[in-house]
Amino acid sequence: MNIKTFVAFVVVALMIVIAMPLLRGKYKEPVPSSNNSTGLIVGTNAIYVEDQAPSKTILVATVRLEKPGFVIVFDDANGVPGKILGRSDFLPAGEMENLLPIQLSRKTQDGEILYIALHFDDGDGMFDVTKDQPALDSTSALPVMTIITVSTEAAESPDAVSL
Repeated sequence: MNIKTFVAFVVVALMIVIAMPLLRGKYKEPVPSSNNSTGLIVGTNAIYVEDQAPSKTILVATVRLEKPGFVIVFDDANGVPGKILGRSDFLPAGEMENLLPIQLSRKTQDGEILYIALHFDDGDGMFDVTKDQPALDSTSALPVMTIITVSTEAAESPDAVSL
């Protein structure tokens, strides 16, 4: 190795050694968040409902409530929840799987959009849309809700998912 090669090697090595601490703060390992995670993100309140076949019932796979409440099924009113089609019985706080089917006021149609939301009970054990407030997501402060599509191709018995 001649002197020029040796000097060039030393200069490059010094540049790397000097640059490392400067770059260390800029390139950190990613921290899991709702923006870069590939898993199911849930908070203290969560619901999982798969797309369903046309029916007069809705099958809820999994619910998590931090306080007692209800699962409410709404029809679509131009892209927002509309008329209430059905509700669950009173649910205790905690995580539940494979709830009893929620009876609807009418049969759903192929291609129809439904909104399924969580509401907290006001303490009387009876659902009242004016008193029982929507459960809010702990991160976004938006109502905990899922949107499904009614489809003749949907599975007949949705599977539960652990939250």
